[in-house]
Amino acid sequence: MLYPTYIQPGDAKHAHGIEFPDFPGCYSAADDWADIPANAQEAAEAHFADGEPVPAPSALEQWLSHPDYQGGAWMLIDIDLSKIKNA
Repeated sequence: MLYPTYIQPGDAKHAHGIEFPDFPGCYSAADDWADIPANAQEAAEAHFADGEPVPAPSALEQWLSHPDYQGGAWMLIDIDLSKIKNA
């Protein structure tokens, strides 16, 4: 499923921050843009490892003007729910 994922771009000294508005408290990071999807999947699997139900994806549009998510970039990340317990 495609989940809106907020990316806080990094720089030469800092990784790109990865945040999932639909998964409060679930964060990750990646040194390279190409690593973001795999790191996002890994973070989602770890976040829901205790069996908590995975929510359906929200519409990206609802987050675009949210004050907590300004100055970064958005990606729709395909989270493979078959790899998550109770998904």
